Amino acid sequence: MIEEISIENLGVISAAQLSFGSGMNVLTGETGAGKTMVLTSLMLLMGAKATAAKVRHGEERANITGVFRVPAASLACEIVARAGGKVDSDGKDAEIIVSRQVLASGRSRAYLGGVNVPIVTLQEIAAELFTVHGQQDQIRLASKTEHLQALDQYIGLRGMRISQEYLEKWQKCQELSRKLTQEKANVAAIAAERLALEALIKRVDAVDPKLGEDDELRAQAMRLDNIEALRSALAQSVQLLEGDEYQPGAVNMIDTAQRELSQTHDPDLESSAKTLAESTTIISQVLSDLVTALENLDADPEQLNAIHQRRADLTALTRELGMDIPTILAKREDANNRLQEITDPDTYLAQLSASLAKAEAECAEMAAKITAFRKKGAAKLAQDVSRELNRLAMKDAKFSVQLEKMAVPGKYGQDDIEFLLAPHAGAPLNKLAATASGGEMSRIMLAIEVSLAKQTAQSHHTFIFDEVDAGIGGETALSVGRRLGLFAQSTQVIVVTHLAQVAAVASTHLVVEKETAADQTETKVWKITDDEREKELARMLSGQKDSEAARTHAAELISAVSMARLDRGV
Repeated sequence: MIEEISIENLGVISAAQLSFGSGMNVLTGETGAGKTMVLTSLMLLMGAKATAAKVRHGEERANITGVFRVPAASLACEIVARAGGKVDSDGKDAEIIVSRQVLASGRSRAYLGGVNVPIVTLQEIAAELFTVHGQQDQIRLASKTEHLQALDQYIGLRGMRISQEYLEKWQKCQELSRKLTQEKANVAAIAAERLALEALIKRVDAVDPKLGEDDELRAQAMRLDNIEALRSALAQSVQLLEGDEYQPGAVNMIDTAQRELSQTHDPDLESSAKTLAESTTIISQVLSDLVTALENLDADPEQLNAIHQRRADLTALTRELGMDIPTILAKREDANNRLQEITDPDTYLAQLSASLAKAEAECAEMAAKITAFRKKGAAKLAQDVSRELNRLAMKDAKFSVQLEKMAVPGKYGQDDIEFLLAPHAGAPLNKLAATASGGEMSRIMLAIEVSLAKQTAQSHHTFIFDEVDAGIGGETALSVGRRLGLFAQSTQVIVVTHLAQVAAVASTHLVVEKETAADQTETKVWKITDDEREKELARMLSGQKDSEAARTHAAELISAVSMARLDRGV
């Protein structure tokens, strides 16, 4: 719930500090006093679009800061943590600070838990903190899409596993259907594609490249190209180690040196003699290896030519196809798989059709399960809304949720949902748009929202109603006020209203008033109680704060609300 909001330089508001209670809060004031700016500040904290026109004239920026209290284990705290922000928590409850700054240039910045965040993050957390309803929401009551969403919200369908499984199956059907349509339209193109694939496979198979082959051939070619230099190096090394009839080799010279030292029988030279003996053995083995390598050295010119030709073939293939060998081999595999699909177009299309039929059957089966959930929930929602309408001075009104099967399954199932209303006893059920008046639409929307909230609302959530009581008055207004008051016992409610009957029910009453001085207009917002509240209700009833008759009526409204609370034990 929102505890307080600070506003600076927003429209006609220079500075305002609003504190909200946990129950029902009302915001009242003359038309044009600036209630819209208070709502605008809340909407900005929810991530609404910011424009330069919202900044007070002559100021550089507008600042809005909201303080929210939520359970420490709530999703709202997780959103703050993911954004890198901080919350002040005692382990049970947590305090979240949301800020928005709008510059005169039109740019804006958003802050959550003390860190700068994208606007979309404010919109994400707003879904956890707020539900907003205004007069425009009555228009949406005529939308079947809204009816479907409301019913699914009531039964919690979108969060069920069956909903996700159905969506996956429906998307599979869409994909197969698109593919089948495309393949049918491209029967002629398939023939040309088949020829291109066959040509690719034939060209690649003619060369038959292997992974890593080019690197191996390059190494062999380099070795063969340098074979004469290698032969010379081996021969010279053998000559130096082995010697000839004119010059003794290193092996003989080391062996002679070792014998000379051994014959001295000098103990100090024994170690050196031994080392020379070991060296003779090692170098003799090296000489043997070099001789073997020299004897096995093959300088076949035909082999070198064959290697160069093979490398030329591989290079020609890569240049022709514009890709390297690994990619060529992968493309060849893809071409072979695709060719198997389209070698027999009729069989391939038949397989696609069979796959689509199977997927559609699975989708229809899952849609039927969803329909069963909805039918059960529709009956319960109809009972709840009808009960709420009776509490809202629409005695004997009957609300119904009609489900009809669509010809083709859609993204959310195969149900066509429509809300119907019989406004009084004996009246037939009909579409809301054709049946309900403006005042009735307000109450229907409230009845639906209360019914939904009873299923899904949490105590820390805030419901904002912006003049949803328009078009009603008298006893009906009292009924709406009492219902909002009961609703506010389980969650925070903020109501912008022009009706004293609604405002009288509030536990926190805020007044918005415009003041003009020295050609400067400014809006102030403050909390009122007792005598001030009685005067405000009197103004709302008659347009005059000091009218004795209006004051008496206002006092009666407040007293009636207090007595009703006592009767309920509140």
